[in-house]
Amino acid sequence: MTVRLQPTSLRAALYTLGRCWAGELSQSEAHLSCDRLVGLLGGRRRASSCKHPSAAAGLFSHAGPRSNNEDSGLAAVAPGRFVAVAVADGVGGLKYGEIASYRAICAVLRGLVLAAGGAGWFSEEWFESIFDIAHEDVARSAQGGATTLVVSVYDLTSRALHVAHVGDSVAYIVLDRGAAEYQLLTQELDEASNADGPYITQALGHASYRRPHYYLYDLAGFSDYLKVLVAASDGVDDFIDKELYGGLADLYMRKKSATELARTLVCSAVKGGGRDNATAAVAVIAPGS
Repeated sequence: MTVRLQPTSLRAALYTLGRCWAGELSQSEAHLSCDRLVGLLGGRRRASSCKHPSAAAGLFSHAGPRSNNEDSGLAAVAPGRFVAVAVADGVGGLKYGEIASYRAICAVLRGLVLAAGGAGWFSEEWFESIFDIAHEDVARSAQGGATTLVVSVYDLTSRALHVAHVGDSVAYIVLDRGAAEYQLLTQELDEASNADGPYITQALGHASYRRPHYYLYDLAGFSDYLKVLVAASDGVDDFIDKELYGGLADLYMRKKSATELARTLVCSAVKGGGRDNATAAVAVIAPGS
């Protein structure tokens, strides 16, 4: 039997190019250019904290000690369909990193708008297509820039968690079973090091790009637990105590704001000696979903 889901809009909060946007998009708008699509979200302003139309999703970004923030982030909800978080980190050492991350996160935004409208199901092929489109767009538009990208999508109908990434940006899940547990979802980061220091081995918009790493997690047995999805740049993950992830479920119960969870992660990284841009996108999935 084929299940037909009713189209719905996508409610999104976006950080890119040093600004925040938040609002709602429909499938009919997915064909628009990146600039017009993002502009429709409204609320354009310079900010670090990006509040989602729902308290259960949000993001926060900080330039850290750097003069320019090359990160982009996205938190999105399609009511009754899925929740998603994504982060793109413009590659250091290359020009136009902020343009690269912007184009990559826009490709994800467009794909999620189409998915909310009923265009296709999440699968490994779906993510490969999104990443290939993002790679081509970055290569065409970012004038030599490149970017990492991590995307985490929880399907509310199948209770499956899909994760895909290129580069060293990370995704985590926190499960509140009374005593919260956290797990790194991006298990094969594209990173290495040599005498000059660490570097990434694959990036969108760069000749090193091959294909995204993809993981599928069956969470049907965890429907009664509060779940927290996190996507973060290495400027967060490299500079915080990882146990901070485990405290996010309890913090949400007190703050009732996913944006505050993202702020906590980013500010902890910056205060902890962070040397890079720091961005976190967070979505909270209530028990029963």
